[in-house]
Parts: sequence; C-alpha cells; structure tokens
Amino acid sequence: MIDSGYETLIGFNDVKTAAGVYFYVTRNSTYTSTWSVIPYEVEHLNIGGAMHLETGVFTAPADGRYHFTFTGRANSLDWNSITLRLNGSYIGVSGSASSGNVPLSATLNLKKGDKVDTFLHAGIISDDKWRYTHFSGILIEEDLFF
Repeated sequence: MIDSGYETLIGFNDVKTAAGVYFYVTRNSTYTSTWSVIPYEVEHLNIGGAMHLETGVFTAPADGRYHFTFTGRANSLDWNSITLRLNGSYIGVSGSASSGNVPLSATLNLKKGDKVDTFLHAGIISDDKWRYTHFSGILIEEDLFF
C-alpha cells in the first residue's frame, strides 16, 4: 500500500531563464570622479536588461548566484583603489595599483533587486578607444521554487 502523504523525488530538472542574464560593458574615456560609482559608455551585451550603462549599476532580476569581473587600467601617476559593492556596501572585493590593471572578481548570492556596482575610491581610470576598462556579469544559477 502506498502512503499518499509521502512523495519521492527522482531525477533532476535543469530549468533556466528563457533568455539568460548577462552583460558586458566598457569605457572608452578616462574617468576621474573619485568616491563615485564608475559609469560605462559602451554596451556590448546586456541580455536581460539588468545593467544600467549610464549609472554603472547592475540590478539582479532574480534570486541566484551571479559572477562578476572587472578590470580597470590605473593611471601611472596616481594610486588607484576600486571596490566591487553590493547595495552600496563594501563586500571585501577590492583592488589597487599605481600602474597597470586593477582586476576584481566575485561570485555573489543575490536576491532580486540587489544592486552591484564598481566604485572608484581614489585615482584615475585611464581609458581610450582601446577600452581597457571592462565590467561583466552573468547569472550562473537561478533559485527556482516550485
């Protein structure tokens, strides 16, 4: 006899969002506004529309795990300090340099509506037509509740 109050789950359903969520944006000019969120000028990809180019803010459209990467080119004349932030707070992912690239990378567990940005504390982000400054992100696993 089978107990109707007992269920067994067998197998795995790999369910993903219809179009996915990922973006890739760059700058093509030098940025000097310290103590501010870094805005971007060129949108290469913005699938899901979660990245706002002009403000430099990504807003999570769904709960899940997201991976972000950033690289900015430090001006050789200044000390540069850049932080990846979540909802305006520092999360311990930062980098600094007096020349060369400042790379950042993090995988974050986000809730729908959470905001992620890159923040310039000090220095100058050098850029030109070669677009040395990159910011990208991707939803790698969405939380689905049935």
